[in-house]
Amino acid sequence: MPKRLVTGCFLTVLLFSCLHQPCVRGCFPAVKATRNDLYRAEGGSISLFCDVVHCETKWSGGWGITHKDFTFLTPSARVHLTNATFLKNTTRLYLNIYNLNQSDSGAYKCNIKWERGDSQGHVTHLNVTSAQYMPEPEGRKLSYRLMVCAAAGLCFSLTLTLVCCFSCNRQSAPPVPPPRSQSNSRARVKPKADVVYAALTLDHLGQPSTSQTENTPVTTIYSTLNFSKT
Repeated sequence: MPKRLVTGCFLTVLLFSCLHQPCVRGCFPAVKATRNDLYRAEGGSISLFCDVVHCETKWSGGWGITHKDFTFLTPSARVHLTNATFLKNTTRLYLNIYNLNQSDSGAYKCNIKWERGDSQGHVTHLNVTSAQYMPEPEGRKLSYRLMVCAAAGLCFSLTLTLVCCFSCNRQSAPPVPPPRSQSNSRARVKPKADVVYAALTLDHLGQPSTSQTENTPVTTIYSTLNFSKT
């Protein structure tokens, strides 16, 4: 009997919790948006939105900008404010700004007022720059750096390969024969023969008279002498 009573109480509590599960989960008013930093050039446009979870309660407010103080935006030719029912308990607020100028820079957010208190969405910082200057996103900067590093590594490898090829070609070239010495060439040259003319006079054994000496013809002998250079 006590076991049946405990089991019955447990089933009753379980059934009660299942029937009241939607009430336990409930609906809590809030503003949902994304935090972001945007860069736009003059003359461009932006499109933002935030979700107001109102849980079918009264609310008011919308998009605004913060410079020194928060100010609600008003529709104009450049500023378009629209809303649409996203879910039964949720309304989506759209903000579109066209032909941006630098005065549009600031912090944009949704400010919603409830019956008790208020809520603000995440802030979106907008930076409007001149048309000549436009900062690049961080992802693009990183990709450029990776490309530069890859190109530098490729150039280094090609340069190293060319240096190795040139060094191998120099080592495999045939040796150049040494120049012939001048001493050997000079040694092989035949010496020139120098012709020397010598005049010899033969005297008689006796002492001839002066008259005989004058009448005797002088005999000339030609001889050749060879001189070698050492």
